[in-house]
Order: sequence, then C-alpha cells, then structure tokens
Amino acid sequence: MTLFNIYYHDSCGNTDLVATTNNPSKWLQVNNQQRIGDGNEPEKLEDFEIQETNSFIFEEMNDEH
Repeated sequence: MTLFNIYYHDSCGNTDLVATTNNPSKWLQVNNQQRIGDGNEPEKLEDFEIQETNSFIFEEMNDEH
C-alpha cells in the first residue's frame, strides 16, 4: 500500500506533519469539511507538501502462543 505524509509549512518556517494517508484527495475532502464546519476557508492540496513514504507493517504475535 502506498502512503503519503502531508506536511504544512507555516509563515514562521515551521513544518508540521498533519496526516499520513493512502488518499490525499479524500483526506483533503474530510479536512475541508471540518474546516468549513469550524468557520474556516477550505484548503487545496497545493497548500501542503505531500511526500510518498515507505510503510513497514509487522504482524504482532499473540503473547498466549
């Protein structure tokens, strides 16, 4: 599965990791629903830095075995 890290750069030069998702467009849709509900303007994907990331998902063993 391909995952993407979504970063926001603020006007002070700080970078925040705001989400990791497999679908940046869907994430933006959900994010904007919340923003609009809070009285804020919607954002665009271009407002963020989006980087493909590697994922390493390991199956954990049950302690009872």
